[in-house]
Parts: sequence; structure tokens; C-alpha cells
Amino acid sequence: MIPEKTIEKRVEETLNSLEGLGKAEASPFFYRKLEARMQNELDSAPSRFALVGNLRLSMAVLTVFMVVNLITLFSIGNGSEVETSEREDQIASFAQEYFSGSDDYEYLNDY
Repeated sequence: MIPEKTIEKRVEETLNSLEGLGKAEASPFFYRKLEARMQNELDSAPSRFALVGNLRLSMAVLTVFMVVNLITLFSIGNGSEVETSEREDQIASFAQEYFSGSDDYEYLNDY
């Protein structure tokens, strides 16, 4: 443990260091600079045509998204040539494994 005199000495040093502090003062033109900066932020608000630019970009992104969706839709539609019986067999096999209800957890012992 730290002796009590050492603690008191540190407390006194800390309090003495605070005596030299004075009131914080701003430069004489601080308020005018702040007003000018705030006015510049208000003046540089987006123009009327900024919305049109954003609208064009939004429409371009939406168009690309729709084209990709349509291509995907048609490619999935053409991929339905897989035999129905093969697909039904795959679904039945998956359902049997998924809903088997067995409590066989031996696969966990492989780790």
C-alpha cells in the first residue's frame, strides 16, 4: 500500500497545479468565423437539380436490377426441362432424411 503521506503529497500537488489555470478565452474573431461557417453550410444546400441527378441514378439502378431479375426469371423457366420424376425422387429423398425422426447422432463422433 502507498503510505498516507505520499497520497496527501500527490493530492496537494494536483490541487496546486490547478491554481495556475485561468479562464478559457476565444480569439476576438471566433464568433464571426463561426457565423460565416454556419452561413456557408446553409448556402451550400443542394440545388434544385441535385434531386434530378439522384433520380437518374436511382432509375438506372432500378432498370439494371429489373433486367437482371428478368434474365434470372427466364433462365429458371428454361431450366425446368429436368425430368419431373428425378426431381420428385430428390424431394422424396430429402424429405425422408429430414423428417426421419431417428436419434442417430453418430456423425457427431467423427469430430
